[in-house]
Amino acid sequence: MMEPGAPAKPQVELVFAAISDKVAGSMDQQQAASTVLGNTIIEWLADEALLDSEPAALYGELCWRLRGVGMPLLRGWVGFRVLHPLYDASAVNWSAESGVAVDHFSPEDGGQEVFLRSARGHAMTHHLPVLRRRLTGATALLDFDELEEYRASGGTDYVVYLVAFDITRRNGIICCWLGDRADGFTDDELALLQRISRQLGIALKSKIERGVAQNVAHAYLGKRAGTAVLSGLIRRGDGEKIMAALWYSDLRHSTELADRLPVEEFLKLLGRYFEMTASAVLDHGGEVVSLIGDAVLGVFRVEDSIEQACGCALAAAQDARRRLAASPPSSPTNLGLDFGIALHLGQMIYGNVGIPERLQFTVVGVAVNEVVRVQDLTKQLGCPLLATAAFAGAAAGPWRPLGEHPLRGFDTPMPILTTMDAEAG
Repeated sequence: MMEPGAPAKPQVELVFAAISDKVAGSMDQQQAASTVLGNTIIEWLADEALLDSEPAALYGELCWRLRGVGMPLLRGWVGFRVLHPLYDASAVNWSAESGVAVDHFSPEDGGQEVFLRSARGHAMTHHLPVLRRRLTGATALLDFDELEEYRASGGTDYVVYLVAFDITRRNGIICCWLGDRADGFTDDELALLQRISRQLGIALKSKIERGVAQNVAHAYLGKRAGTAVLSGLIRRGDGEKIMAALWYSDLRHSTELADRLPVEEFLKLLGRYFEMTASAVLDHGGEVVSLIGDAVLGVFRVEDSIEQACGCALAAAQDARRRLAASPPSSPTNLGLDFGIALHLGQMIYGNVGIPERLQFTVVGVAVNEVVRVQDLTKQLGCPLLATAAFAGAAAGPWRPLGEHPLRGFDTPMPILTTMDAEAG
């Protein structure tokens, strides 16, 4: 997956070049100027380590600054491991022509073998702190496939640095620099690039760890709740009252399926079920606040209007049913994959509940209990999609009243409705 960055050349290159021109008169003065300005870049990186800037923006700025002090930089690449449900590594690419772009790599990409055969993969596998290849001249060595491409693009010198975060060298960054000066990088430039790569590792370490925390919080709590927790809402009782459309689904025959199917097959079936239901909630702008066993509890906050929140929740429910209808047979048993969905509208408390040692960020309240009980009626009434009168009154649809029905644990019966297409499904 590629995320293009802004390719426009920032003013920093012009500013640094102007400073360099004023300081440098002779070759010795130029080297002195590069050293002074290189140290300035290292100090800037040290300051960036304390800020919340994104790795791509930081790396792009660094490359332009290096160009500005006269470093013959054509391309740059920095890669690092990440902890994310979809991919296990990220890399930031920079080039003088197109600026910054970000790549994410997952185990399913099939590029692992290609990476291991590359110069940077070789350096990582053999724990080489430095790997350098001259691409032109009598000392040229093109022993990795990508080096031919680098030379064809105008590259003359290529160097890889490993910066480890621990003694095992399993975590850290791989930093690669491609130069385009005819005689390559000077010894002073290589020394500076090594220092800068190390300082870049220090600057990126906190950002990578912050990204890991965000990925874990978003994966296990949801994006909104995860952001709230990372922002400091970590005490029991932290939260707020919200008005929202509630979305609750439950897998049919889950106990029997778990008993009949091998563990791996049952987990695959659960994954398909969540892709139909929880993914539909997210795709239509909702938030999955809880995965309760084989049940999904989603909320669509009332922000612009009640009608919009309920409309999105209804669209998500209809989408989930469409995904089910389009899916292949679920298992070799006689029990097919199916689920009921209940929709409701009400006020609830959104925040931390539990004990100080074990908290859960979720929604609680009467409305939450009611939507769970309404879903129980989907089996009794033979309709896979049910809604309360409060919800149906705010969401346009071909609603059909099913009468008033008692909810378990509540004294007053509640009007229940369904849609024509849900009843048919």
